Amino acid sequence: MLEKDGDKIPIRIYNREFVIEGGNWDPLYISALAKYVDEQMNRIANTSNIVDTSRVAVLAALNIADELFRLRESKDTSGQEISKRSEELIKLLDQALKR
Repeated sequence: MLEKDGDKIPIRIYNREFVIEGGNWDPLYISALAKYVDEQMNRIANTSNIVDTSRVAVLAALNIADELFRLRESKDTSGQEISKRSEELIKLLDQALKR
């Protein structure tokens, strides 16, 4: 399933076969993405009463988008904290050098 046929990469998500075409994708990367989406969809299906594939897919997409937004927010917050701390350290260094 990881063999790249020209620009085609076959994947399997939620017991369905798909072919990713075009682009210069790494087959291992695409396979890892597909595996993650498959795991998310199966987790939702196994922990809920939802049987409609489209609904499972939408919920999985929302969960993945939520993860992405939280990581971005965390990254922004961490970056702001680092900048603030750096400014504080620069002020301390300036004060120490002025003595």
